[in-house]
Amino acid sequence: MKNLKLGISALALTIASTVFAQTTSNPWLIGVGAHGVNHVAAGGKAGDVLSTAFGGDKIGQLYNINDFTITPPLSKLTVARNLAKGIVLDWQTSVGNVDNKKYGMGKEFMLMTGLGLQFKFASLWDEESFFDPYVRVGANYLRHDYSGTSLVNGDGEKLGANHFALATGLGSNFWLTKNFGLGIQGDYVSTPGNKSVAPNFWQASASLLFKFGNTDRDKDGILDKDDLCPDEPGLPEFQGCPDTDGDGVPDKDDQCKDVAGPVENNGCPWPDTDGDGVVDKDDACPTVAGPAENKGCPWPDTDNDGILDKDDACPTVPGLAEYNGCPKPQSAFAEEATGALKGIYFDFNKATIKSESGVKIDQAAEVIKSSNGGTFLLTGHTDKKGSDTYNLNLSRKRAAAVVAALEQRGVNGSQLKSVGVGERDAVVSESASNAEREADRKVVVEAVNGAAWDALQKSDLPVVKKKVVRKRK
Repeated sequence: MKNLKLGISALALTIASTVFAQTTSNPWLIGVGAHGVNHVAAGGKAGDVLSTAFGGDKIGQLYNINDFTITPPLSKLTVARNLAKGIVLDWQTSVGNVDNKKYGMGKEFMLMTGLGLQFKFASLWDEESFFDPYVRVGANYLRHDYSGTSLVNGDGEKLGANHFALATGLGSNFWLTKNFGLGIQGDYVSTPGNKSVAPNFWQASASLLFKFGNTDRDKDGILDKDDLCPDEPGLPEFQGCPDTDGDGVPDKDDQCKDVAGPVENNGCPWPDTDGDGVVDKDDACPTVAGPAENKGCPWPDTDNDGILDKDDACPTVPGLAEYNGCPKPQSAFAEEATGALKGIYFDFNKATIKSESGVKIDQAAEVIKSSNGGTFLLTGHTDKKGSDTYNLNLSRKRAAAVVAALEQRGVNGSQLKSVGVGERDAVVSESASNAEREADRKVVVEAVNGAAWDALQKSDLPVVKKKVVRKRK
């Protein structure tokens, strides 16, 4: 009984030591269970062992439960560690009060403990397999006291209590979860150092298995064996690696881990060299600021008139904003000249321009000179008072007089033509006052160019030849 207590203490010490071993980064296994020992079916030579195992004369004894001494639960402990894929180092300890029915020896305390190597088959292609078979060989210290018997070794010496034992066998684990399973194992234990087969036996065992030691150093919930960044808390979608800037690129692949950026740029933001809000990869002018709608390039102003080509109706000719980037149209010059000539005065019943209208003529001249060579038709109008023929002739003369006055002020004569239409367009009645009829007495300027100007020369519309009036010195 004292020896049995000693053996149980050894088991407890073994369990305590493996709790410490579980803090390593490699997976460990603990198995606790029971075992049974059969000395009756044990042979001597290797051939006898194989014969017994695979159908020899003693096969019935090997599988006869009555030939086994079965120990209670917690009589076997296995501690194992994976060394490499398919190779496991284990430490197995068996205890119990065991008899040797083959020689009629009563129950004696037995302790067998030692190291072994397991060679796994399924682990070579699937370490997570439910069925996990293996072949095992081990070397053990065996304490089973034969000193009280008459058994002797090959030299005729009495067998003692301490033995060197070799164990070879087969086993399999059945994993119900990743960390829990059932294990069975069968071994043949021989004691070659005794030169006697008396202590040899078959051992069968069954254990509950628990895997430990799959550590999580960074405490991110991903085991180190599956964690690509075991020392940094990370995310499951990145196999345990962090993504500091949250851009979907794990820090291990992110060249700018503190600044969010796209995957295609290795986690870095696209640069914007010119700071125009259009990143360089999309910027046709990366060093010059420009709007996104023009691919990051500034809008051109080909004619340098201050109006961008995109808004310029005449992008190759300098112009004015009020004319959408085009030069001031000839019609505008004509309209402005007409306005300048509004209200000019002639001597009564004559084509002579009164001196007080000189300022208006000056203004009209400046407008026409600024037209860049525009060509204009000046049309004279009269009121309704008087005969049609008289009014027509008077309107022609007054239009010609205005043309002459403009030429005196530096307007090129080739830019001007004159015509009179008399009272054709008059709207005020003949009976109206003289002041009211002034509205119909006017000279209107009209821009005419190109083909229309040439056609005007050939038309039937009577054009009054301009008479140059020179200033008196």
